[in-house]
Amino acid sequence: RKQYTILRDFLSLVAKTVEVKDVLLKVLEEKETRASLLEQLTGTEILKTRREELAAMSAPSLCSSLISGLKSRKNTLNSFLSDEEFDYFPLPNLYFTRDSVMVFRDHFITGSMANSVREPESFLMQKIIEKYYGVSPERQIFDGAMNKDRGITIEGGDFLVFSSNILIIGLSERTTPKAVDRIIERLTALFRTSFTVYCVILPKKRETIHLDMVFNIINKNEVLIYEPYITGESQLKFVRIDVDESGGKKIKYIRSLVEDFRELGYPLEPVFCGGDDNRLRQREQWLSGNNFFAFKPGKIIGYDCNEATLKALERSGYSVCQAERFIDGSAIISDYEKLAVTIPGTDLARGGGGVRCMTLPVRRKHYDMGNS
Repeated sequence: RKQYTILRDFLSLVAKTVEVKDVLLKVLEEKETRASLLEQLTGTEILKTRREELAAMSAPSLCSSLISGLKSRKNTLNSFLSDEEFDYFPLPNLYFTRDSVMVFRDHFITGSMANSVREPESFLMQKIIEKYYGVSPERQIFDGAMNKDRGITIEGGDFLVFSSNILIIGLSERTTPKAVDRIIERLTALFRTSFTVYCVILPKKRETIHLDMVFNIINKNEVLIYEPYITGESQLKFVRIDVDESGGKKIKYIRSLVEDFRELGYPLEPVFCGGDDNRLRQREQWLSGNNFFAFKPGKIIGYDCNEATLKALERSGYSVCQAERFIDGSAIISDYEKLAVTIPGTDLARGGGGVRCMTLPVRRKHYDMGNS
């Protein structure tokens, strides 16, 4: 909590920030919203036996239960003998808000979570987007919360928006090819414009659960990468999908993701997570060293424990500065052209994610990418 509080206090300096528990409470104060949310959650059979009890709770109690879990009452022989402690499991991964909602243009995608224990996150976040931010359901590209096809899963750590018509999506243990096909179909139907989707085929391993663990956009012309997988000896496979206005597709493998962007007119320069030492690369990639959050092009925030990554950023012209210095006023963000802000992260990283995972930008200023 101490480490998270530093992140929250810094982000409050650069953006209007809200926390899930606070806005969820506001949403749950509306009776109709509470009723529809409980119907959705109990429809997944997670809460079927406790629905009346939940419906009778005050908004603060319900908010707490939906985040922290609902312990089993042990009032039947079956539940008494069961090893399950909860009828509704806590949501410890909810602090990774990036996963359950993705924003593209002025539309959104609700995550179809790969693990069933995380399914409630999508329902909660969907209600927040619709009711707190007032985003119409018609602006939902894909309703992953209600998706029942386990062959279609997608999470926000695999979903990178490069521009208004270029997406980079990781195919991982959390995001499937069928999900990308569905997203492309919906984008064609909604926008009727040409666009390009790059797919990165990730190893189905714990350290590569999402694309942003190995490839991340940090500036208009810079990407932070885990070099062995993106440009190095263990380079992954990349697929490019060009879609025209009518939905026609050209699908092909490409030799290099970075080089293909350069040919498009976007001269991306890679910065290596972990620097040049392969041992440090592996260690820091595991500690979410690639998972910085760009709060502005060329101004990023991540964990201070990834020292080799921070040195690589310094060599690329970034000034490295602790978040506490901006919070107490001894440093000013606008004084820096390129900036890597650090927070303590050794405990936060244990959850398997970094600062990008912990942030969900809902509205962002438009920045032209590349040479434009």
